[in-house]
Formats: sequence, structure tokens, C-alpha cells
Amino acid sequence: MALDIAKRSVRGSLILFTSNLAATAVNAITIIVVARLLGATNYGIYSLALVIPSILQLFIGFGALPAVVRYAAYYTSIGREDEAKRFTINVMIFLFVTGAILTVVSFFLAGSLCTLLLQRPDLTPYVQLTSLTVLGTTILQSATTAAIGWNWMTLSGSTSAAQALIKLALAPLLVLAGLGATGALVGHVVSFFLAGTIGVAILYLRKLRGFGSVKGFAADVKMMNVYGLPVYAGSVLTGLATYFVYVLLSRTASYAVFGYYQAAANFTVPVTVLAAAMVSALFPAFASIDGVKADVNSAFRHAYRFVAYLLTPAIVSLIAGAGPLVRLLYGPGYSASVPYLQLLALAILPIAFGYSVHPAFFNGFGRTKLTLVLYVTASVALFLAAPLLAETCGLGVDGLIYATFLSYFVAWAVGTYLAYRYLHAALDIRSTVKILLVSAVAYVAVTSAPQSPYLLLNLVENLVVFFGIYVTLTPLVRAVTKSDLDLVGLTLSEPALLGKLASLFLRYERWLVDLTRAEIKQQK
Repeated sequence: MALDIAKRSVRGSLILFTSNLAATAVNAITIIVVARLLGATNYGIYSLALVIPSILQLFIGFGALPAVVRYAAYYTSIGREDEAKRFTINVMIFLFVTGAILTVVSFFLAGSLCTLLLQRPDLTPYVQLTSLTVLGTTILQSATTAAIGWNWMTLSGSTSAAQALIKLALAPLLVLAGLGATGALVGHVVSFFLAGTIGVAILYLRKLRGFGSVKGFAADVKMMNVYGLPVYAGSVLTGLATYFVYVLLSRTASYAVFGYYQAAANFTVPVTVLAAAMVSALFPAFASIDGVKADVNSAFRHAYRFVAYLLTPAIVSLIAGAGPLVRLLYGPGYSASVPYLQLLALAILPIAFGYSVHPAFFNGFGRTKLTLVLYVTASVALFLAAPLLAETCGLGVDGLIYATFLSYFVAWAVGTYLAYRYLHAALDIRSTVKILLVSAVAYVAVTSAPQSPYLLLNLVENLVVFFGIYVTLTPLVRAVTKSDLDLVGLTLSEPALLGKLASLFLRYERWLVDLTRAEIKQQK
């Protein structure tokens, strides 16, 4: 039972990841085009204009988003679909109301917030425009999150993809029309409203329509707050700590330096999108495990190994290929982003080793206070380390990135302890070490190899060398087993095209596993 749920959770992760990867790819194209058109300084203005609305977005719903996933998945797993419908509708109404209020707050306080937080009053008209993003994001998140709770990963992912496509169609066009950063921001805002509205409409018509009346609103909001408040409080703290880095950067760096930093940070988005997709899919799966009382530790370890196996090479390959990647996509004008990208990729490495699994694990079993502890430790570490390293020690942008790594690492260590202490679930340390070592070997091979003067050829060579070594050594050192590969094969079987591509490297991996087994038997 636990393995079946683990397979379903990873398959859900794959569906979300495939859709979100497509959305991320489209967003990456949009960002690259917009960044090239605007230049580093105007791209810094564009990026900073989104900081204050993003901070206010943290306060949307007061814990409603994790609550709708938890209870929709839980009620449907035990056959109480009407309760799942009622709770979903009431939570979405509550989200829309809070989103509208925060949009008004952002618009009318834009001038004060730009002066007080960012020390850049010239950003006020840009922030007033992007205030509308708060409500647009609320609508989009309501659709994507509720769809996950109803195990409709396709709708969740396709809604995100639609937002990315709309932004790609509008933002560069408006920049080319002479609107500059303002045009790019208009395209950003409109994309959230259109895609979110379409997603909500489809979800209502296919899953929620037919429920007689909205009732029990106050009771559902209370239940939502009892469950979701610890998770919400923790996520707010984490978000505030993250944007605290941007505030410090705004106070100390020029628009151009901020643009370089943001350009580098954009390359880490696919990793965080994959991690978020896995967390979103693992969350209802763990809630279902709680409903059917399956093997907790087994499901946790299966999900953990899959996450580590997939995310680690993605992160380390960013470090190895940062130079040609930045220069090829953004142009030589953004060469200053290369060291930032290498440090940022290293900083998010704990995401691959349990950090991204812990919140879904705790929330799925209703232990939201453990999630709060996890987020509090990460936030405190970042709040303390960021000003200490960046300002007191004089490390500047590099210090902010070091503080980010420390925050992730501390939270990972605390989450690992809490999972073992309270839910008796342990990480696979042996596989962790082996995956890290194999990734390190692949990194050394890439950085030691001769580099082509042609950026595209250089990038392709780096990727081929890195992933060729990684997929070869992981089975040879027994970082993955045949049962792990069987699980990967099942989860990568859909869509068909991906299944065919996956079968090629899985056949190679299984052959190496069998070869390793044969050698071990001969030694015995």
C-alpha cells in the first residue's frame, strides 16, 4: 500500500513537473527575451517592482492554501466528496476576499513602502501597477492548489503553463512597443488574471458545480485556520526572510547589480519548480497514507530517494555549466551573473536531500507544528546570517547567498531530526552520500575537460559529460537499486513520449545494476 501511494505521489509529481517544467521553460524564454531587451539596469527595475507585491502575497488566505489540499485529499480518500466540495468552495471565497484587500493595501501604500523598505521612491508607479499581481496571483493559486487537492494534476500544471504562455505573448511585445519595464510588468499582471480565471472556471464546472449551497463558511474558515495557521505562519516567516535578502540587496546594490543577481537566480527556478511540484503532489499522497494507515517510513524513503536522484544532478550541473549558460542565453553583458549563479546553485543543494520533502510529510500527517518549527529555524538563520555576512563582514551579495545556504542547511538538519523523532521516518544516508559523490565526480570531469570556444557546443559538451558520468556511476556504486529504477520507470511511463525517452536510459541503468550484482556474486 505504501509503495503504491509512493508511486502515485511520484507520478503526480511527474505530471506536475512536466507541466510546470513547460511553464518554466516558457517563462525562462520570456525572462531571457525581456532581460535582453531591457538591459541589466531596467531589468533590475522590473525585478524590484515585484518585491513589495510579492511580500504582501505572503499574507493571502492565512493558511488556506495548504488546508484546501489537505482536506480535499483527505475527504475524497475516505469517500466524503460533498464535504470536500464545500470546503474547497469556502476556502476559495476566503482567498479571493483576502487577495482583493491586499491588492488595495499594496496600491495605496506603494509610495510609503518603496521609501521605507527599498529606499527607492522612484519605484512607486511601478509598484502601484504590480499591486494588481496580488489579486491575480490569488486567483491563479486558488485554481492550481485546489486542483492538486482534488488530484487533478493536469489542470494545476496546465493552468500554470497557460499563464506562462500569455506572459510570453504579451510582455516582449509591449517592451518592443516602447513601453520598457512598464510594458513587461503589464504583461506579467495580465497573464495571472487570465490564466487564473480560466483555471477557476474549469475547476468549478468539472469538480465543484452541483453542490447545493455554500454553507458552514465560518466553521470551515475556523478549521482552516486551526490546521493551516502553523504552516501559514512558518511560510510567512520563510517568505519574509527570503525577501529580507532582496530588501538588503536593494539598499546596497545598484539596479544593474540587482539585475545581475536576478538573472542568476532565474536559473535556479526550474529546480525550485520541480521541488514545489513534488511537495504539492506528495502532500495529498501523505494525507492519503494517513487515511489508510499505510507504512509511513517506506513511503517517505521512496519519495526521498526519488527527489534526491532527480534534483541533485540538476543543481550540480548548474554549477558546472554556469559560464556558457549565462553568456549564451543572456549575452556577454550579463557575465557578472556567472559567480552568482554558481553560489546560488550551491546554496539550494539541501532542497535535494529532504528539505523539499519534510513540509509535505509533516503537513500530510497533520503535524503542521513541525512544519512551523522547520520554517522558523530557516527564517531565524537567514535573518541573523544575512546582515552579518553581507554588511558586518562586508561580503555583499556573496554574503547574502552564503546566508541562504546556511538557512536551507539548518532547516534540513532540523527537519531530518523531527521526521525521525516524531514520525519514525529516516533518510537514506548511504544513498545521499553516494549521489553527492557521483555528482562531485561528474562536476570535476566537466571543469577539467577542454572547453570549446563556441558557447553552444561548450554547453552541450558539458551536459553530455556530466549526465553521462552521473547515470553511469549511480548504479555502479549502488546509489540506486533495481527497485528504485522500476519505480522511476512506472512514474515516467506517462506521457508516452517521455516514457520512451526514459526507457532508453533506464535500460542502460538496469544493465549496470545487473552487472554490479553479478560482480558481487562472483566475489562471494
